[in-house]
Amino acid sequence: MIYARFSTDLQNVNSTRDQIANCTALAERKEWQVLQVFEDAAISGAKRERPGYKKMLQAVKSGLVDVVLAEGLDRLNRSQELSANLFAVCEFNGVEIHTIADGRIEELHIGMKGTMDAMHLKRIAQMTHRGLQGRVADGRSAGGLSYGYRIPIDPHTGLRQTGELEPDEHQADVVRRIFREFSDGHSPRAIAHQLNAEGVPSPRGREWKVNTIYGNARRGTGILNNELYAGVRVWNRLQYRKNPETDQRASRGRDEEEIIRVEVPHLRIVDEDLWQAVKARQEGQRRTLSKGAPSTLRRKRYLLSGLVRCGRCGGNMTVAGSGKSRAYYCANAKEKGPSVCRGMPGLRIDRLQPLVLSGLRDELMTPEAVERFRSQFLDRVDEARKERDTEQASLRRAIAQEQKAIDGALRAIRDDMATKSVYAMLGAAEEKKEALEAELAAVEAPALDIPEDLAVLYRAQVDALADTLSDPEVVHRASEILGGLIDRIVIQHEETAGHTAEIEGKLLGLWSFADAKNAASYSDTASSLKLVAGVGF
Repeated sequence: MIYARFSTDLQNVNSTRDQIANCTALAERKEWQVLQVFEDAAISGAKRERPGYKKMLQAVKSGLVDVVLAEGLDRLNRSQELSANLFAVCEFNGVEIHTIADGRIEELHIGMKGTMDAMHLKRIAQMTHRGLQGRVADGRSAGGLSYGYRIPIDPHTGLRQTGELEPDEHQADVVRRIFREFSDGHSPRAIAHQLNAEGVPSPRGREWKVNTIYGNARRGTGILNNELYAGVRVWNRLQYRKNPETDQRASRGRDEEEIIRVEVPHLRIVDEDLWQAVKARQEGQRRTLSKGAPSTLRRKRYLLSGLVRCGRCGGNMTVAGSGKSRAYYCANAKEKGPSVCRGMPGLRIDRLQPLVLSGLRDELMTPEAVERFRSQFLDRVDEARKERDTEQASLRRAIAQEQKAIDGALRAIRDDMATKSVYAMLGAAEEKKEALEAELAAVEAPALDIPEDLAVLYRAQVDALADTLSDPEVVHRASEILGGLIDRIVIQHEETAGHTAEIEGKLLGLWSFADAKNAASYSDTASSLKLVAGVGF
């Protein structure tokens, strides 16, 4: 079985073809029969989600192949973790790994090559960052295309001028319109409504919404905060780190002294007076908001905050109004306008809240519902235990693999054959082994039991919530508890039947009442039931 890969669309598209040809020639010399060929084009070897790579792993586990052949170990993976995992999977299934560069791959190759490949990726990232910094300093673009701009075409060659930008006059007019209307006192919500009603495409080609316009001033997001519109290119505001479990990048803000600003007056599309007028209005709004608690610290005022959804568009429903007229309305209908969701009549809090509590207490915990959940729960517990056993076995193999790399490095040091890479590999392997051992310890979980009086405990807790809701200090905590019992409450409305509510229960939360100490251990055994809570309210 042959695997080939190249990293980016800037590399030779014939790269995998040439790798496969070279591997096929080696297989013929060794009189190996090539059963399957897998390849990935323009995908980094540090990513686990590669279609060809995943199919190759499935073939390894099928027991139909004896050898995985690649041009080099870096074609298979550029991650210490993925290389160790591949080696462990192949070893478990009796499959050898061979490369043209190194022959048969052993434990020491995995440790040393994995460390070197990881260091190589880090060096590439550093050099790329340095190169982009130089481009920005020269007044050129480091990548990305803000709304309002386009990449110019060279009139002589007909090719796009990479690194250059020019205003897109149609989009630039929309940007100036947004700035003018906001400066004149229009809210971002009203601006978004009107743009959607006129069918003006948003930066992502979808509907305009408040956050697209207002954004976050500290992070420089949103139309109103893009300094490029004022003729200043801002770079290095954020840094990105990859989550090793998901391969997804997460952004974090950099310190102010790390941020680079370069004057690019030829890219200004909003004049200075208008820019300053918008900044002045934003600052006034921030001062007004700062008089209250920060949004991240505000306590929830309503029991069902964050749980109610519009049945027409799937968006959140938020509370508006005062006194007894306070009601839930579709946020999309309010923020994006009827072109996105035409909304529905408001649903009063004093009608929805008691109905939800009654449904939870009296209907969700009927004997039939409890028994169905009990059966589902036991099935999931059995499945979770099997998954846990498999995960523990995989971790133990990975720990053993790291120990082999450590032993190999120690032998090299003992025999006075160690290089800087060997010492680096030793440190990385020891650190990885320690992390794997901690992960293995965390996998251990207590046995799960279903308390016989679960329904009684549950009803008592719901009753307690209902009795204390008149105390505003309790609502925030009560809302958190309900968030553990309910996934969402979907509201529908018909002219004849009125409102209906469908509660999607998260019955895992029941165990937190009966066994708060071990509640976190039940995360793999969630189950849910749906309940139509009421009609015509």
